[in-house]
Amino acid sequence: MAALGSGLGISSLFTYNIGLFVPELSEAIGLTRGQFGMAFFAATVAMAVGLPVVGKMVDRHGSRRPTVIGSAMLVVGFLLLGGVTQSVIGYFVLTAALGLFAVGSAPISYMRAVSVTFDRARGLALGLTQMGIGVSAALVPPVVAAVIAGYGWRSGYYVLAGFAALGLLPAIIGLRGRSAMPVPSGPDGPPLLSMPLFRHQLAAFVVMALAFAGFLPHFVPMLHDAGLSSSQAAGYAALIGIFVILSRIAIGWLADHVHAPWVAGAVCLLAAGGCLALLFGGAPLAPVAAAAFGCAMGAEADLVGYLTSRYFGTAVFGRAYALQYAAFMLAAGASPAWIGLLFDRTGSYAAALIVTSGLLGIAAILFMLLPRYHHSERPIEGDILLVNKEGSLP
Repeated sequence: MAALGSGLGISSLFTYNIGLFVPELSEAIGLTRGQFGMAFFAATVAMAVGLPVVGKMVDRHGSRRPTVIGSAMLVVGFLLLGGVTQSVIGYFVLTAALGLFAVGSAPISYMRAVSVTFDRARGLALGLTQMGIGVSAALVPPVVAAVIAGYGWRSGYYVLAGFAALGLLPAIIGLRGRSAMPVPSGPDGPPLLSMPLFRHQLAAFVVMALAFAGFLPHFVPMLHDAGLSSSQAAGYAALIGIFVILSRIAIGWLADHVHAPWVAGAVCLLAAGGCLALLFGGAPLAPVAAAAFGCAMGAEADLVGYLTSRYFGTAVFGRAYALQYAAFMLAAGASPAWIGLLFDRTGSYAAALIVTSGLLGIAAILFMLLPRYHHSERPIEGDILLVNKEGSLP
C-alpha cells in the first residue's frame, strides 16, 4: 500500500508527466520553455511552503487525514488544469495552486510509517516504498502521451486526475494502525536548522537537486529538439522510470550495508556521467542518460528519508524530512527554471549539461564528507534526536 500511495501522489504524477504537455501548450497558449520552467518552480515553491506544515501535522496527529486531503486536491488540480487553462497566467496560477494544496499526497506519510516500523532493513523498506514512484514513472507517461496524441492535451490532464483518484485508496485503507499514529516524542532537542549536521545534509541534497532535477521535465523536449518524435522521447522518459524502480531497491539495500553518504556521492558522479554522455553523444546516448538520471532520481528520495531517520530519529521525522525535502524541492523546482532560461538564451541544452556536471561533482564531495551515523539494533518506538546541541553525533 505504501508503494502504491507513493506512486499515485504529486511526486510522481506531477513531476514525471508535466513535461509531456509542453509542445502542445506551446501551440495552444504560447508557453515558452522558460515560462514552463518558471511555472514548475512556482509549483515547487508552493509545495515547499506546504510540506513543513504537513510534516508537523503528521508528527502530531498522524498520517491519514493530511494524505487523504492532499490526494483529493491533486485530483481537483489536474481537472482544473485540463478544464480551464486558457492562458500562460492561468497555467501559472493553477500549477502553483496544485503544488500548495496537493502536497499532502507527497510520500512523507508513507516514508514516516515505514521508518517507524523498520530499523535494520529500513533502507530496503524505504526503497520498496519509493518503488511505487518508479513504477508510476515507467507506466503512466506512455499512457498520458498516447492520450495527448490521440485526444488532445486536456484529455491528458483528465487521465492524470483519474490516476490521482486511485491514490485515495491507499491513503484511506493503508494508513491505519500504529505506523500511522503520532510517535511519542522524547525531550526537545535543538532547533533542526541550528544544527551544522542538518545544514550539511540539507546543502548536499540541495546542490544535487539544483543540478540534475531540472532535466527530468526538460528530458522529453530536449530529445524532441534532437530529432526524436514525441512518442520516442516519451519512451526514453519511461526508461528513466524503469531505472528509478531498479535503483530504489538497489540503493535501499546498499544503504543498509554501506555508509549511505558514500552511496549518494557515487550516484551523483553517475548522473554527471549521464550528462556528459548526452552532451557529447546526443540522442543515440539518450538511454545512457536516462539510466543515469533514473538512478539519481531513485536514490534521492530514499536517501533523504534514510539519512534523516538515522541522523535525527523518528520522533521528529515528519518535521525533519519535510524541511529536508522542502529544500530539495525548491532546488528541484529552480533547476528546470534555470535550465529553461539558459536554453532560451543559448538555443540549446549544451551549457546546462556542462553546469550540471560540475554541480553534481560538488554534491558528491558534500555527501562524502558527512559523518558516520548510529545503527540501532531494536525497533524504534519513539526515539529522540541522535545529535547533541552542537549538531554533531555524540
